[in-house]
Amino acid sequence: MIIDIFSHHISKSVGRIIDKGKYYGPGKQMPYPVQNADAGVRLALMDKYGIDVQAISQTTPVLLGFNPEDAAEICRLSNDDNYALCRAYPDRFVNICIVSLLDMKSTMEELRRCVDELDCRGVTVSSNINGKGLDSPEYFPFYEKLAEHDLPLLIHPTHWDSYPLVDMDKGWRFMQMLGWPFDTSQAVWRLILGGVLNRYPTLKIVTHHMGAMIPYFARRIEASFNRNWRDKLGHELSHYWKNIYGDTATDGTVASYPCGYAFFGSDRLMYGSDYPFGGEAGEDVIRENLAGVRTLDIPARDMDKILGGNAEKLLKIC
Repeated sequence: MIIDIFSHHISKSVGRIIDKGKYYGPGKQMPYPVQNADAGVRLALMDKYGIDVQAISQTTPVLLGFNPEDAAEICRLSNDDNYALCRAYPDRFVNICIVSLLDMKSTMEELRRCVDELDCRGVTVSSNINGKGLDSPEYFPFYEKLAEHDLPLLIHPTHWDSYPLVDMDKGWRFMQMLGWPFDTSQAVWRLILGGVLNRYPTLKIVTHHMGAMIPYFARRIEASFNRNWRDKLGHELSHYWKNIYGDTATDGTVASYPCGYAFFGSDRLMYGSDYPFGGEAGEDVIRENLAGVRTLDIPARDMDKILGGNAEKLLKIC
């Protein structure tokens, strides 16, 4: 079985809202193929490349520039439309819901609705919330509910301010290319150093883009942590790595897959495409990420886990 752990779905109703904003739509920072909302198109691509199941999620930068009320509405529509697709094709899709964390009252209500009514298999949040770190105590009730329901937390990177040289417009889109992986890395760092994983030790965190900077710099990160913060938290950094999972969405960068496999091992790495954000209306990232994973010279049992077995277990697909 092949399961795509990170496949985005921008439905028509969500598109009508975000196209009015600054960032998404034709000619803007993040154009997207509207045909991703066509179930027939999506299923045809899945069948072409042997993808059995997509875990469909929203990409969190769609919330950029929207106030808490509008962001909550985007989340609500995304979750409803994802669930509708899952109900129409229950063997092909599972629902990864999204919350904004901009207003915790509405966040907790939406999380309850997703769990009780929408067959939620995981929850996506941004790597920062308008510059606020994911270790902020106001988010602790959210993490408590995720742990209670054994729902994985999927971190999707987003924009951040303070460094003009990586600006999207003036920095030749550097923010999206490498600023986003940086932000994923800081999000994980804060979840660990901020004590979230000590407080909720069963929380499972799925990092987009194969753990971003972490696998490549793991020894450097560990050395600094163990020298400066091990006594504070009571564990070496490697203790927390068991909570961190990665997808394979590196756009087919062949050198990244052995690095990700060396860090995550066979149990915490999962195929992810990042569809539909790629060339050929998203087909490129499905094909090239799948081909990249298959370049790994690893036992067949490990390959099966990465392509589907790990996601099947994490998302309780049966």
